[in-house]
Amino acid sequence: MFRTLYRIVVFFLIVLAGMSHSLFAAENRIAGFSSGDTLTIRSAAARMDELPDIVHFDGGFELRASDWSLSADQATLYGKLDDPETVILSGSPAMIRVQTVSDGQPATINGHAEQIVYQRSSNSISMQGSAFISRNEHSMTGGQIEYDIKRDHLSAGGAGGIRIEVIPEHQESSP
Repeated sequence: MFRTLYRIVVFFLIVLAGMSHSLFAAENRIAGFSSGDTLTIRSAAARMDELPDIVHFDGGFELRASDWSLSADQATLYGKLDDPETVILSGSPAMIRVQTVSDGQPATINGHAEQIVYQRSSNSISMQGSAFISRNEHSMTGGQIEYDIKRDHLSAGGAGGIRIEVIPEHQESSP
């Protein structure tokens, strides 16, 4: 039994290591705004917190930049509007989308969960509740998914375990 469990864990770590490099190569794109970005925020309502640099949004929140976007039913933004440090999204579901280029090829990273916490200060994304993340054809689901962009480190788990779908790249065979 322990040998079988060991093989499953080793297989999962090998698959995860291979996926984390190709699935989450968006470090430079999601890590912050570029000077050419126009940041657009839409919501049904917004209110400033009594504490400085905290804004709460309710109803159809959307934050869009040139190559990434966030959307949710509700959001709380910590930091300056033009340079947020942390954004907490909640909804059914909250969503994140990032367009990037990896190995010269365009790629789209999509994620959704009941709650997403994006922390620019630590370059991390935390997803809770029916979490899903994908890059092109590869995807992962779980009760929770955490991704440290700076270290390119991924962890997932939660009730019901995780599910990874990997579509192997086509390799042409030589004669």
